[in-house]
Amino acid sequence: MFFEEMVEMVDILKRANYDGKYGPYLNPNVRKAKIMTKNVKSLHRNFGVRRSTEQLRKHWSDLKLRKQDQYRRIKKVLLKREKRLAPSEDTRNPPPPEEGEQSIVVPQDVEEGEVEEVLEFGTTTGDVQVVVPKSSHFTSDSAQWITQETMFCSHDLDIIKEKTKEIEQRLRNMIDVLGRI
Repeated sequence: MFFEEMVEMVDILKRANYDGKYGPYLNPNVRKAKIMTKNVKSLHRNFGVRRSTEQLRKHWSDLKLRKQDQYRRIKKVLLKREKRLAPSEDTRNPPPPEEGEQSIVVPQDVEEGEVEEVLEFGTTTGDVQVVVPKSSHFTSDSAQWITQETMFCSHDLDIIKEKTKEIEQRLRNMIDVLGRI
């Protein structure tokens, strides 16, 4: 099982409280079966792999009991993802620009006449400008994070391409059938 798949699996299981740490449930086994079925569907939809519920239960058990270091790494990735997706309480930042709109971001700690290095990363919602001071360096942790994000995006793009091909083929088949009528 790939790391990205395990991250997705753990994310779903944690959010759904699979282990039942947050309260007694009337039918815990039925509840767990539903959560695991949801997990199977999510892995198939996002990664194109079919895993049985038994396989996923075993992976979950192994992660918690035998592969605790890997489980900690997964939890760190999920924590970083959570922090990144959490709404910022910083009111100084303006709302993101509308699609097609250009915006110029001037950091508050940069004085007039000072030059800072600006790196641009394209996103699906618009352009983001990241200001990196000259004295700072990318750490191996941030490089690893960027690499992981790139891998996730690349994988998502591959899935989208695959789904697009499937839809195109269905449309061709429907056109052929309609042409025969």
